Amino acid sequence: MAQHSSFGARGETDSRSRPATAPPAGDPLSQALREVLTLTQLARAELAERLGMPLTNVEAVEHVVMACGAGEPIGPVELSRRLGVTSAAGTQSVNRLVAEGHMTRGPHPRDRRRQVLDVTTSGHEHVMGELGPMLGLIHQASSELTETEREGALRYLQLIAEAYRSFLHPPAPDSPQTRN
Repeated sequence: MAQHSSFGARGETDSRSRPATAPPAGDPLSQALREVLTLTQLARAELAERLGMPLTNVEAVEHVVMACGAGEPIGPVELSRRLGVTSAAGTQSVNRLVAEGHMTRGPHPRDRRRQVLDVTTSGHEHVMGELGPMLGLIHQASSELTETEREGALRYLQLIAEAYRSFLHPPAPDSPQTRN
């Protein structure tokens, strides 16, 4: 199955026609997804509090860890985009994280004009010390699924991610996808 980046470039997604109505009231999948999204927000706020860090900084560390883990290091501009903040606000977060020893910035391996970010060992240990137990619980829950259930869950989550990307980056009004 093809792997999809969590953050596709603008315009990369398949555009689906928008549904005319909301899902039926009481749709169990929609309710379960809403509950997971709500609990995710609450857990992120709790994580930030436990770490004694602003939520934006926790999210910045997570984004950099995920990008580096995917072999696609990011710089301050891309991090700002992913955080949904201005470049100035993103730079301020990066400066604070570097000063606190959680993150480093260095030259891009192929374009010396750009910078890439990395999380320090101590920064990774600090965040993962609190995040690790929750990730373990999530892994435990997913390990209770059969292979067929895992495939179904994976497909559902991929479709949800695609729906979010389509919402975030709709086709231009004059594109062939919107003329159908």
